[in-house]
Amino acid sequence: MGHAKKLTLFQLIGITMAFFATVRNVPTLAINGWTQIVYFIGAAIIFAIPIALIAAELATGWPEEGGPQVWVTAALGERWGFVTSWLLWVQMMTGMVMVSTTIGVLIGYIINNHALAQNNVFIFICIVCGFWAMTFLNFKFDMVKIVGNWGALIGVYIPFLGLIILGTWYFCKFGINPHCYLGNFTVAKMLPNVEDSGSWTYFAGMVLLFAGLEISSVHANNIENPSRNYPIAVIASVLALVVLNLWAGMTVANAIPQGTIQLANIIQPFAIYTNSLGVFKYIPNIMAFMILIGVLGQISAWILGPSKAMIRVAEEGNLPPIFQKRTKSGIPTTFVIIQAIVVTLIALANFAIPNINSTFFMVTITTTILYSFVYIFICIAAIVLRYKKPDVKRSFRLGSQGNALMWFVSILALLGVLLTIVVSLIPPSIFKPSEHTFYICFQVVAATISIIIPLVIFQMRKPSWKK
Repeated sequence: MGHAKKLTLFQLIGITMAFFATVRNVPTLAINGWTQIVYFIGAAIIFAIPIALIAAELATGWPEEGGPQVWVTAALGERWGFVTSWLLWVQMMTGMVMVSTTIGVLIGYIINNHALAQNNVFIFICIVCGFWAMTFLNFKFDMVKIVGNWGALIGVYIPFLGLIILGTWYFCKFGINPHCYLGNFTVAKMLPNVEDSGSWTYFAGMVLLFAGLEISSVHANNIENPSRNYPIAVIASVLALVVLNLWAGMTVANAIPQGTIQLANIIQPFAIYTNSLGVFKYIPNIMAFMILIGVLGQISAWILGPSKAMIRVAEEGNLPPIFQKRTKSGIPTTFVIIQAIVVTLIALANFAIPNINSTFFMVTITTTILYSFVYIFICIAAIVLRYKKPDVKRSFRLGSQGNALMWFVSILALLGVLLTIVVSLIPPSIFKPSEHTFYICFQVVAATISIIIPLVIFQMRKPSWKK
């Protein structure tokens, strides 16, 4: 076998950005008005960049497939490695509910029935039908190959570009609209509102925009001169993401009237732009159709990704034999069916909280909290491995000598992650006071159960489970 062709710096930046390019999260940015600048740059400095650098060192030292689970197992043992892969699998399910919530909204726009975008029964039906349909299609076809690069181009890049172009045009024509989320600029508006702690929770939503940054670290071994080029690629990718997302977020915040934003509805700004600018009126319908293709493609990739990591963990003897079932083409049957059932159950939150905005945001935060625990394990693993396995060659290493830089970067990332968990537990301002208790209990119970279950399973495992 010949060596794979090394990636250029520019290609790695492209790959890293492709992981995060998503148009869906722009309303979560926009609702913060001018504060989104401080939140988003803060999330990049205390979360995204440190995590990406830590992951690069771990990926070049332990390049086996499995990423976080492999690193945590090497540092903290099989128990915590199992908990890590379990949490990545569970957060995928809450994340899928969040992504699937947009299906109903998009269909409402495609067929020109906008009322459906706020109908929680319709949204629930679309989540369930959409997710089960993609699950069964994955059993029959290689959906990741079919959707592949076209899915990202049609469903992500073109709509994102469209949003920026129309938003910039709107701004050039009308200037700053004082009645929208952005409003006239003052320095005070950039700083988080001390009196309204409910707005701090949106910081956690920003952190989720960067979640998964460790995935691109698998390419760290495959780039020329990783010790120099990888940090450049990471910082360039993060900066580009910050600029593009803020550009989209600021222009959207300048177009949506205060108090009317729909977090799960990315077509709302397109509809405002086409109306106000008097351009081709079917743009929202076309964009809704294109983004729907992107959303289904993303669901498709997520259905198999974490499940494939989990079946490896099952075959190592951490789960009963029923979890080790695969189809002829290697699809982990039990995991894929279980996750579809769990997605259906989480989607029932649409009935507990009839407001689509509140449900969407609540599930976004649950996903962020679960992912945050994975990052805590990754940071601890990075420090432990410096002392436990100092001789393992890492093509990319934080600091040429000693462990001081690793300690500094890991503590910075841990502070970022802990801050994210703390603000996640503050009920956001879109929730009524009567819903605050439900919100806090939901987050605490979901996180606690998600960590206790794998610990109990690990304790009960039997030697006979090993494949």
